Amino acid sequence: MNNITTTKSITGTIVGVAAALALAACSSGNSVAPEASIAQTSSEPNAQIRISPTDSTYTPPIIAVSAETEETLESWLKGNPISNMIHVDYWCAENPDFPDDHMWCLPSKIQLESGTVLDLYTGNANVIACAIGQDTIIYSVQLHSNIITKRWNNPFFGTDSYTRAKEEFTHSCKAEFGDITENTENTIACDIKIKPTPSSMDSTAQSPRYLLPHPSYNYEDPSWTDFATKAIERCRIRPQIEPIETF
Repeated sequence: MNNITTTKSITGTIVGVAAALALAACSSGNSVAPEASIAQTSSEPNAQIRISPTDSTYTPPIIAVSAETEETLESWLKGNPISNMIHVDYWCAENPDFPDDHMWCLPSKIQLESGTVLDLYTGNANVIACAIGQDTIIYSVQLHSNIITKRWNNPFFGTDSYTRAKEEFTHSCKAEFGDITENTENTIACDIKIKPTPSSMDSTAQSPRYLLPHPSYNYEDPSWTDFATKAIERCRIRPQIEPIETF
């Protein structure tokens, strides 16, 4: 899948769903194997013989990711505070798919070894996603009223490593006195009720109603780094090139 198609599909998923404060997983198509195999072709198509990558003379290629990209990813994996008092202003770029929509704000994206990682922060929501081929893994934390909803959409939950991570998600939810509200083959979600931050402003019954302060709800996900890192793991797998011997 080229970058334009990837950006179009995953951007639509993240931006649209984040605005509605309810993420849904992208449709799961053909899964990508943990190590993608790329065949080197010869000028003579009939003279191709595969050599196992375990051959002692074979050295896997190194796909370089710039220091700037690594620094950006590190900042995303640290997470952001979630609050109903934070407003994030975006610079909205022209979208070739919707040229008449001047308020289309594309999420930030970086290219890693085998996929595209996207990040979206709106103040009351934080989303990170890994897009590989037709599959997308999304981890999000969102605030609605006084409820924090953590949601993890992952078409690879059936694999051993992610099955364990799904169990860890359940344990972390219970540790924060939350409740698992959804647990399906590809999705798990947790709702956590939080208390408002105490305010020094006068909120007594004598205050005019229009001057009453709005409750301030603030939250920082203690598990963001752990689950965000796991969510983008498949975008970090280096493709392996399977050499072809010609005669």
